[in-house]
Amino acid sequence: MFKNKRTTSLLLALLVVALVALTGCGGGTNAPAAAPDTGSAPDAAAPAETPQAPAAPAEDVDFGDPVALTLGHPYPTSDYRAVAMDFFAAQASELSGGNITVTTFPSQGLTTSQDAMKSVGSGVADMASGAFSFNVSEVPALAPLDIQGIYDPDYFWETYEIIKPTLDEILATQNQMALIMFDESDSVFYLGKGNAKEVHSPADIKGLRLRDHGMWIGKSITAWGAAPMTIMPADLNVALDRGTVDGGYTGWGFANSYRVFESAPYITFTKIAKSTWAPVTINLDRWNSLSKPQQDVILEAAAAAEAKANELLDADLARFTADVEAAGGSIYHMTPEENQVFVDATKPLIEEARAASGDLGNKLIDAFLTAPSNYRD
Repeated sequence: MFKNKRTTSLLLALLVVALVALTGCGGGTNAPAAAPDTGSAPDAAAPAETPQAPAAPAEDVDFGDPVALTLGHPYPTSDYRAVAMDFFAAQASELSGGNITVTTFPSQGLTTSQDAMKSVGSGVADMASGAFSFNVSEVPALAPLDIQGIYDPDYFWETYEIIKPTLDEILATQNQMALIMFDESDSVFYLGKGNAKEVHSPADIKGLRLRDHGMWIGKSITAWGAAPMTIMPADLNVALDRGTVDGGYTGWGFANSYRVFESAPYITFTKIAKSTWAPVTINLDRWNSLSKPQQDVILEAAAAAEAKANELLDADLARFTADVEAAGGSIYHMTPEENQVFVDATKPLIEEARAASGDLGNKLIDAFLTAPSNYRD
């Protein structure tokens, strides 16, 4: 049988050669060479490229024993960060062939934003996301992160690359490291009815009671002549409706997720800072217990989640703008000159933070001041 198969194959090969030769004679010596068979249609009819699914894990990769990880955060499931974290969990499972399972706990199901750092450091949560602005009392070196205007939000990712080595040093003192960084969205002033519709200068918010979300953000609000107030997100809309607070200052992503524009419809976009710094961090003991292939998968899934969050953020901004207008609100974008006035007002806080944040805090300030900015010469 083997000989018969081989003879048949040879005959078929000779037949193909003969047919090619005949075709070449009919086409002339100047006929272009045929394009290689790629298994797809010609370029003119090729479909648009679509994002590729992650490559299946190599069969010979030894991931080690399966692991189950927890990830807590304060955001509702519709929030762009929550969606990105669910995407991270799915990617980690797919890239590891099911070896890694990440269970997400949204809406403070595992930890609050205030306790996220402590929960990760102690191992209550393997991973969590929460605003670092709430942890300055326990970790003073984090204070410079929330000085409004110390960095330019237009250069957020460039700034993050510059400060990351120092931030990693600070987080290591809390037994964790940053895994997924989020663009927390540009900060906005949101004001209730009866207040200025547009914020052009600190004079427009002077004396107003504004919700803050951290000590040094509150200090910045004070530097602008307003009075900072601490109010839990779940109580904010009621406080706005009752007049307990006049408005607030935070990222538009927060205003979108909690729909604060329904009670405070006057929105002013700034270019002073992002809302806060709230990356997903992972417990270092847990991280070091993972195999190298598992760590590689986690890092790849984390990078994909960052990209997904940025993609979702762009879409959310368009919806937020439409929702504010539909609610009868208004939107104003401060000019570069107007932003500069607010940034100048908080510059004295940099020296105050140097005195309060220790060696690592001063190192973080120095890193910030080397980042690109439209507000510094």
